[in-house]
Amino acid sequence: MIQIRSIFLKLFITYIVILIVSHFVFDLTYYLLFQNNLTGIHQHFDRNKLYTVVHSFALSSIISIAITGLFAYYLSKRIAAPLREMNRAALRIAKGQFDQRVSIKTHDELGQLGETFNYMAQELAGLDQLRKDFVANVSHDLRSPLTSIHGFVRAFLDDTIPSERKRHYLTIMKEQTERMMKLVGDLLDIARLEAGQLEIRPVIFNLSELVRQVVARTEPEFVKKQVHVELISEEIQDFRVFADPDRIDQVIVNLLQNALQFSSPDSFVEVTLKKDEQAVVSIRDHGPGIRQEDMEAIWERFYKADKSRTKKTGTGLGLSIVKHILDLHQSPILVKSEVGKGSIFTFTLPVRE
Repeated sequence: MIQIRSIFLKLFITYIVILIVSHFVFDLTYYLLFQNNLTGIHQHFDRNKLYTVVHSFALSSIISIAITGLFAYYLSKRIAAPLREMNRAALRIAKGQFDQRVSIKTHDELGQLGETFNYMAQELAGLDQLRKDFVANVSHDLRSPLTSIHGFVRAFLDDTIPSERKRHYLTIMKEQTERMMKLVGDLLDIARLEAGQLEIRPVIFNLSELVRQVVARTEPEFVKKQVHVELISEEIQDFRVFADPDRIDQVIVNLLQNALQFSSPDSFVEVTLKKDEQAVVSIRDHGPGIRQEDMEAIWERFYKADKSRTKKTGTGLGLSIVKHILDLHQSPILVKSEVGKGSIFTFTLPVRE
């Protein structure tokens, strides 16, 4: 069986078949309805005149089919033109040319298909730009500590570092190594979160005790930067929540580190814990704050308000991981910020007695 792969040919053949069938039905109907009249004509006219009438009728049908066929050809070609354009654009998009768009001239199903195609191309272009930004950001964040470590290692091998300064430079190398380890860990976490491979295991646990442990664990980092961290609890007794304790621990650590990065020496970071209908955890810093136009973007991977990346303000993955983890818990996170006065990040968890 012959398979026709061109929609243009399918439309054209369909029109022609419909035209031929309609003429056949017309001729047959005409013959059946006027059979008696044709017999009378045959009796009154000679055979030559009858053949002339039939020949004229057949010739008229052929001319009608030919003219209608040309119109069907034009119509089929016009209908198939947007599909051919989409096919060409799709092939270019497949080769990485994501700026391709198709022109939309109708509002029918083909027009809707064209709009969907353009939307798909736009989304693919956005994903491609995200991929490029991702590679550029990862390369930058890995290259900086590697370059630093490589320079110190060469200095140690060349024995150009004084003995009294070796410990200082070894400490810097250790910090750069930890920075790379955190980046790799964050990359693995964000990859697992976005791939849906990270499952939460909610249990009932003591949130008050967890917050105290996290604050105590991160306090040396605050002391090193000369930033004061304070835990404020409005509840006399500890209370429990239903969530994944390991992931909530990760959320609080990331929020505390984010607050520390943007806090100046001798400033305060406040961790507030209270129980209402739900458990409420708030982390407030007194840093530079966030501009309103940057509010939505802070949850994106590798987003940094410092576009020049001259300030070492983390990997840009912490808040993205926080948002993903809380989304898995179906818990909202709110941020209030004012430029020059700091920011407050607040999230809630369901309370369990």
